[in-house]
Amino acid sequence: MFTPLGQKKSLTQQVEFELTQAIRTGKYLPGNKIPTENELCQIFNVSRTSVREAVKKMSAKGIVDVKRGSGVYVQEISIKNASEVLNMFFELSSNKNVIFQTISTRLIVEPALAAQAAKCRNEEHLAILQNNMIQMRNCDLYDKEKETELDNDFHRTILSISNNSVLTLLLSPIFNLMPKFKSTIYVKPTEGNIQKDKEILLNHHEHIRQAIIQNDEQKAATAMREHILETQSNYVKSIVNE
Repeated sequence: MFTPLGQKKSLTQQVEFELTQAIRTGKYLPGNKIPTENELCQIFNVSRTSVREAVKKMSAKGIVDVKRGSGVYVQEISIKNASEVLNMFFELSSNKNVIFQTISTRLIVEPALAAQAAKCRNEEHLAILQNNMIQMRNCDLYDKEKETELDNDFHRTILSISNNSVLTLLLSPIFNLMPKFKSTIYVKPTEGNIQKDKEILLNHHEHIRQAIIQNDEQKAATAMREHILETQSNYVKSIVNE
């Protein structure tokens, strides 16, 4: 079932690779119990430490579920645990290039989402977007945590209209990243006027909302693109000014 272990990777890495491959190829299905620690030590001819570290890494990735007193089982792969891995990556990353690439990803994906929203929205969606705009306008100018939450909700609502679980998986961690970098990316004043900065944000959201109300797919995509370009420009300026 498993291939002989070589010397190019650490023993832990090799054990993890072999077990993961066995799961990917269907030798162990979701819910199946994998061999015990003792059995894996014998199979791979490695120490308990190597096996434990391999299982620990697989557990952190959501591949297996360690149940005390019972054993190690192949995890049911779901949108939730897959998204958690992506969330962890973004939360731990402080690489400026990753942040810029994240914004670039939004620039590619979100205009298409806005167009889809303009095509598929219903009255309930429109009511949610309208309520979001009201709350955003009434939000305290200096309550950036609340403002970020409302900003997220606006974009999440547009995402939800697509009713696409894969897009939700890919974009939710990106939206979750927003609070961490809010001060430098999304609302950092470029001219020292936070009121003006907020008005710019509100105007972008309103242009997107109006296009969605009008079922104008092209207009919605253009408005979203302009919004993300503004975000990208602010981030570039924040880097230059550091």
